[in-house]
Amino acid sequence: MVLLTQITLQPMKTIRYSGLSLLLSLSILAGCSPSESSDTKTKNVATQELSYQFGRVSRQKIGQQIQLPGEFLPFQEVSIYPKATGFVEKVLVDRGSSVRTGQVLMVLDAPETEEQLVAARSNYLKAQAMLVGSKEHYKRLVSGSKIAGSVSALNLESAYARMMADSASAMGEQANFGALTKIKSYLVVRAPFDGVITERNVHPGALVGSGVQMAGPMLMLQQQNHLRLVVDIPETYSIGIKSGKQVTFQVNAMPGKTFNGKIARRSGNMNQKFRSETAEIDVDNSSRLLKPGMFAEITLASDGTEDALAVPTAAILVSTERQYVVRIKSGITEYVEIKPGQQSDSMTEVFGNLRAGDSLVTNPRNNLKSGIKIVAK
Repeated sequence: MVLLTQITLQPMKTIRYSGLSLLLSLSILAGCSPSESSDTKTKNVATQELSYQFGRVSRQKIGQQIQLPGEFLPFQEVSIYPKATGFVEKVLVDRGSSVRTGQVLMVLDAPETEEQLVAARSNYLKAQAMLVGSKEHYKRLVSGSKIAGSVSALNLESAYARMMADSASAMGEQANFGALTKIKSYLVVRAPFDGVITERNVHPGALVGSGVQMAGPMLMLQQQNHLRLVVDIPETYSIGIKSGKQVTFQVNAMPGKTFNGKIARRSGNMNQKFRSETAEIDVDNSSRLLKPGMFAEITLASDGTEDALAVPTAAILVSTERQYVVRIKSGITEYVEIKPGQQSDSMTEVFGNLRAGDSLVTNPRNNLKSGIKIVAK
């Protein structure tokens, strides 16, 4: 019987101890007052607010260094076609020949042109002789008309008309002779400027002329001691780049070598397809290191847009469709859509409904919504 009593009491002691533990836990939880919980939340919110950084919209020019591809073109280039019909008699140059202004490149042969020139010269001399005779006859009649009744008025007028007709005929023959002389000069092809022959497509004996079907020009001439480096400047940067601006460029064929130049001319309009402006850089190529057709990597610095607004780059929020900044107006956050322009190391040029001096959140997060009250420290 005593043994049974001891076994029965053991479970009761366990239950008593468990109940005391439960009461102790409840009393600890009850000790945490609602005011302490609210203070903890306030501290968390304050910590979240203090984690934001703030800045202002400023008015300044944002210059950006950009790299653009360019292509070298000859300063002058011409395709040489025949001005007169004839057979190629001599070709005095070939591909790669350096020529000077006025140098003879080719000689053409056109026997019929020479015969026409001889005939035209003969007709001109004949017309000149007739004009001289009619002038002398008219002068004699004018002298004789001073004696009353010696020369009739009709004869005098006829002599004057004859002289004027012979003068017009002589002028016509002179023009024809001059035209044929000019055509004959076309049979000798000369270089229009200093350069290098880059193509030769004819040989002696070939028939050339304006009425002859030709696959290409007889010769191609390029000026290579002076080149044009052509570059297309995007619309965003074209306003901030002026004529005369110094640039540097490198050529893939000569790694590690840097060349200098300046913008000499600009097209003044935007390419409708690429939204860019074409500019040219004059390059001295007296050493002939550079070749027309080479590509170059051009480095230039944009001066920025006058009176542009700028914000810290970190202040811009980017979505799938638009870009924003978070402005603080009367302590309330406000999303303002912007269009970015040029960038420097830490600032970005922006266009939008902003004013210089507006307060912005410079480290916004995507969970920062519009219309939230926030204090700019």
